[in-house]
Amino acid sequence: MILSYQDIFKPDSKRVKIKATVTTAHSASHYGQPVIVLQDGGALDLMSWVAMNYRVEKATVKERERLTKMGLI
Repeated sequence: MILSYQDIFKPDSKRVKIKATVTTAHSASHYGQPVIVLQDGGALDLMSWVAMNYRVEKATVKERERLTKMGLI
């Protein structure tokens, strides 16, 4: 999927697009809970999602279902 973010402390900055996946096959996933993994391999936590004003630009139906269950969309 494609996400974008913008630093809320720099409101004039442009949104940046980044590739990501939703998976349970990551060390940040516990008890089968899905996590968002960015292209650098790091997991995106809720604090970063909010602080960097992330939003979904493009996602499959399955990814959207998982994001909905996670409460992100």
